[in-house]
Amino acid sequence: MTRRRAVLALVSLAVLGGAVGCFEPDRGGPTAVGSSPPGDGPSAAGSGDGSVATGPNTTDIAWLQLLIAMNERLLPVLDLVPSRSGDPAVQLYASVARRARTAELESLRKLAAGLTLPENEHLKHDMPGMPTAAQRAALAKASGNAFDRGFAAAMIAHLDQASRLCAGEQNSGADPAFRSLAETIARGVGEERARASALDARAASPSANTR
Repeated sequence: MTRRRAVLALVSLAVLGGAVGCFEPDRGGPTAVGSSPPGDGPSAAGSGDGSVATGPNTTDIAWLQLLIAMNERLLPVLDLVPSRSGDPAVQLYASVARRARTAELESLRKLAAGLTLPENEHLKHDMPGMPTAAQRAALAKASGNAFDRGFAAAMIAHLDQASRLCAGEQNSGADPAFRSLAETIARGVGEERARASALDARAASPSANTR
C-alpha cells in the first residue's frame, strides 16, 4: 500500500470515527515492518487469472485494533460495578455488557489471528471512548448514585465511539469478515446505548437519592 493510500484510509476512518489520532501514517500506516500491507500485494492484485482476492485493508486493521483497545480499557470499569453500585439494574446491565465486550474481543482476536500486525499503540494512549486512568480512579472511589452516573457516562461514551467506528469500517473497510463483524457489533451497541441512556436518566432522577 502506498503512503498516500494509507493516509487516505486513515483519514477516512478518522472522519467517521474521530479516533485515529495516534496512528502515524508517515511510517506507512498500521502495517508491521517487513510485512506486506494487508489488502495489497499478490492477494489483492489477483492471481493472474482475472480473479481478485479480498483481504483486510488499512481501515480494517485500524478498526480492529481500536476496538480491541477500547474493549480492553473498558473491562476494568465494568469490574467495579458489583462493589460500587447498589442498584440491581446497573449491576445487571454491567454483567450483560461485560459478556458482550468479552465476546467482541474473542471475535476481534479471531480476525487478528494469522495476520502480521503492528503493536497495538492504542492500548498506550487515551482515545475517545476509553475511560482514562483518572476516570477509573474516580469511579473506584465513588459509590451509589455518584458511581452509577459516572459509569453510565463512561458506557455512553464507549458505545457512541464504537458505533462511529463500526460505521466507518462498514463504509471504508475491504474485508467482508471485518465488515460483517462491524455490522454485528453496531447492532448490539445500538441496543446497549438505549439501555445506558435509561440508566443515566434513572440515576439523575430525584428518586435516585432515596434508593
